Amino acid sequence: MSISSEFERAFRLHQQGKLREAFLRYDAVLAADPGNAPALHYSGVVLFQAGKLPEAAERIRASLKLEPRSPDAWSNLALVLDSAGRREAAVNALKEAAKLAPRSPEIYANLAASELGLGRAGEAEASARAAIAADSHYAAGWHNLALALQAQNRVLEALDAAGRAVGAAPAEPAYSGVKAQLEMAAGMMARARSTLDAALARTPRSAALRLELAGLLEREGDVTGAMNAYHDAMQFEPGNGAALSQLLFLRQRAADWCDLGDLRKRFRDGVAAGLPMLSPFVLLSQPSTRAEQRRCAETWSAALAPVVTAAAAEPVAAAPAPAASPARPLGSKRRLRLGYLSADFHTHATAYLAAGLFEAHDRGQFEVIAYSTGPDDRGTMRARLVRGFDRFIDVAGFAPERLADIIRRDGIDILIDLKGHTEGAAPAVLGLRPAPIQVHYLGYPGTLGGGLVDYLIGDAIVTPPQHAADYAETLALLPGSYQVNDRGRVVADPRSRDALGLPPQGVVLCCFNNSYKINPEVFDVWMQILAELPDAVLWLLARDTDADLTGNLRREAVRRGIDARRLAFAAPRPNPEYLALYRVADLFLDTWPYNAHTTASDALWAGCPVVTWRGETFAGRVAASLLTAVGLPELVCDDVEGYIATAIALARDPGERRRMRELLDGPGRQSPLFDTIATTRALEAAYLAMADQYRRGVREPIRVGLP
Repeated sequence: MSISSEFERAFRLHQQGKLREAFLRYDAVLAADPGNAPALHYSGVVLFQAGKLPEAAERIRASLKLEPRSPDAWSNLALVLDSAGRREAAVNALKEAAKLAPRSPEIYANLAASELGLGRAGEAEASARAAIAADSHYAAGWHNLALALQAQNRVLEALDAAGRAVGAAPAEPAYSGVKAQLEMAAGMMARARSTLDAALARTPRSAALRLELAGLLEREGDVTGAMNAYHDAMQFEPGNGAALSQLLFLRQRAADWCDLGDLRKRFRDGVAAGLPMLSPFVLLSQPSTRAEQRRCAETWSAALAPVVTAAAAEPVAAAPAPAASPARPLGSKRRLRLGYLSADFHTHATAYLAAGLFEAHDRGQFEVIAYSTGPDDRGTMRARLVRGFDRFIDVAGFAPERLADIIRRDGIDILIDLKGHTEGAAPAVLGLRPAPIQVHYLGYPGTLGGGLVDYLIGDAIVTPPQHAADYAETLALLPGSYQVNDRGRVVADPRSRDALGLPPQGVVLCCFNNSYKINPEVFDVWMQILAELPDAVLWLLARDTDADLTGNLRREAVRRGIDARRLAFAAPRPNPEYLALYRVADLFLDTWPYNAHTTASDALWAGCPVVTWRGETFAGRVAASLLTAVGLPELVCDDVEGYIATAIALARDPGERRRMRELLDGPGRQSPLFDTIATTRALEAAYLAMADQYRRGVREPIRVGLP
């Protein structure tokens, strides 16, 4: 048999998916003709399909030395390099392929996708347009053009391109999904729903489209519909971590505990197995260990940077290690330049805590810059924050690479992330390492993992030194509590019980935590407490759209033998009026495993005692930190039994509650918890210690003002 016939036989086996037999035939060709470029090329493709990336790259490169003008070989080399995390080299290989096949829409579309993976939206746009110029009906070209325009915030242009992609390939779910995303971004909710309904009619078993539909329903306030859509997505794709995460979160938010045990088990099993896209934030409110939370965060962080698959020509999650920052001198003669990164620079709980911090920074030592990735609500808090920084830069909608470049060019010495793994975070920016020193503070009570930041700021209670092994970051401990508070918060005059829908007599127990922190275990204990206090009511937070939540909690109360009328619900309101609710309540009952954080300091600032118990995770130890710093450590319990006994005893002792309220209204307001200046100086001392360690080439735990 001739060499050409042997090669053709190998190639047919390859096309049939018989990789082992094909590889043996290719090797037989090479044994007879070591310089056979096609055999080298396609045996390299087989090695790639078998996951042997270095060997695959070696063979394809060898084929290119013999036949350097093969666009297919350059394209397949790009695929191998991209899979190996060598994205820059992959782009260069695709450029070589494009030079050799300038009328190939596939190569230009793949080049656009690879450039998107590197954050080069402008270059990706040019490549996508070249694909369309080669073939105006090529759907992947229009799709990647939509993605490139979306990355540049050109939503309406992107929407037009996405519509053309769907028109050219209506059966491709990813194209309809992007079109629906863009319609939602443009506020065209009805059109987005129509796009998704039409796509699901064509491909009803698409988990990705079910996820898009769930997100749309959630935005529109249809929590039940969203849960059903997430559930459907999991039916079609049982290993979909995003669907599992959000379904678990919404079940708890709506107090719909029908399958909570099963969802929790699937989540924790997924964490143990390294299932991607399981939300670390969702895990905080579920029974879990610090080690599990770190494992979940590491897996999540590893999937943040976009990588492009040549076959689908669209960015998908992948896991490159974050690049190390090139060493550069920190401010010495000039001030240290701090950059605060957050999506919460508007009317938000984090802003209420930290506004005074930004204002109080010592401008003799620090220049303070904000990078705002969130919305501008044009409120009074936004205006105050803009004034509180030396520079306030609105970067909402910026691609991670563009924002990282801005931070790098601004010469930020220490970048402080205030979001962690919460909604609106920018972890991909952190992964690009735009600052020599990167820190996480305040916004997320746990480890970020993935080498995203160098230091995590805590205190001796929330992150004691003996817990250090469960954090990917080096711990920096502040004295008192890690949580900064703004002394300028105004508490409005309280309204009457009658006006608030409360009974005129009896103890008012409250918990204004978000409902996702309430779980069956917490609710069981609350109902036990109510059973011991027949005249007490429990006052919770519920929005007008939370009919499912209020109805479900009332049914759960009845199941536990408690009259549903003993649950009262308060609607959200402006911050001064919200704080005034704590002047009416008698006692705040905390949740676990995710404590009250801002709500606990809100209650204490407004004079309402908080009963908590110290858990094992950062999220479960915050209220203990706050109570210790404010001077009420006796309200920190060691277990659930102590929590129940303390709550009942305080509810029955109006004199003791009065003493505690007087303490909070007097010495408590002067305590370390509410000393904005002292906390700011402690943070500054931590920042200076970080800078000193960086200059010396070390990184060690920091204990500000602690023995």
